[in-house]
Amino acid sequence: MVRTPAFKVWIGLIIFIVVEVILIFYLEPFLRLNFPPLNPDTGPEDYYWKLNARDTLTMIITWTFYGAHQFSVWFVIVWAHKNYHAKKLDEKKLLAYTGMMALILIGFTLLHLLQTHLWYDGLAQDVAILTSQGSVIIMLSILLVMQNPKRGLFFGIKEKKLMRPEVANTFMKSHQLIFSWALVYTFWFHPMDSSPALLSGFFFMGLLFIQMVLAYTRMHLNKWWVLIVESYVAVHATIVAIAQWVDFGSNPPMWAMFLLGFLAMLVFTYIHGLGLLKWLRWSIVIAYFVFLVFIYVPQPFGFGRDFAYFLRLEFLWIPMILFLIAFIAAAIAHVYVLIRNKRSSGK
Repeated sequence: MVRTPAFKVWIGLIIFIVVEVILIFYLEPFLRLNFPPLNPDTGPEDYYWKLNARDTLTMIITWTFYGAHQFSVWFVIVWAHKNYHAKKLDEKKLLAYTGMMALILIGFTLLHLLQTHLWYDGLAQDVAILTSQGSVIIMLSILLVMQNPKRGLFFGIKEKKLMRPEVANTFMKSHQLIFSWALVYTFWFHPMDSSPALLSGFFFMGLLFIQMVLAYTRMHLNKWWVLIVESYVAVHATIVAIAQWVDFGSNPPMWAMFLLGFLAMLVFTYIHGLGLLKWLRWSIVIAYFVFLVFIYVPQPFGFGRDFAYFLRLEFLWIPMILFLIAFIAAAIAHVYVLIRNKRSSGK
């Protein structure tokens, strides 16, 4: 795998997104010269990183750039599906899909950086923050359905009805279009500003875009790489929550909900597709519960988080939301499969 073009592209793009994040950080003083201070943050439904007044021309430009990015990605996905589907591909050669997607990633990342410094506003000026957050949540939930036949839903236990392989395969065939919308939309929702939350977010977006570039290669299915991409949301969400707490005084501080919730997904779902030894899996589970207890035990023996948050079961909210949406998505796909099979048998 090390010598394959896909692996070299992977290394190159990892370096690119690291440089991208560093560049965003160091260009921040120039951004502050051109744009006035932003409005104060007023709560979870508000979005801080947008200009105080909407400019129509700016938003036309931003939506145009987003549309160009979105349709470029969709075009390449549809082209690849027609040309690569059910074919054995030579991984010793750089696939046209891989090359085109890598160029799209690099080109539109640089364009977005330029757009931020010239006009600043992302799509957030026109649409609610919940649309961006929701698109990523939908993506993570659908991924649970897709991976169910391989790793199960909870502790390796597979859901065998709503999320059976036939349903999972339905999402396998369409997930590129759905996921690419979630990624590109979220990418253009935010300006490339230098807050810790945005820097972490653009690094996360970079990992997800790289995974999209690697489709049709073995690297795309590498279990350790997939684990990193899928699990980094725990790091990102925690950074965002801490930044909201420190910078804007969000009350209550929600970092533990995100950290413990996404770590629970890692411990009880994600790692069960790795083929780890049973003792190691149980060691990770025990370590999670020890960490959870530490968070709520009073100081000086623990972190001392208010025990009321534990009683509210905040550490379960993220898994509950993801599993609920996963079952809703699976139910919709299940009905689609039943209708499709009925029509096929009727013919």
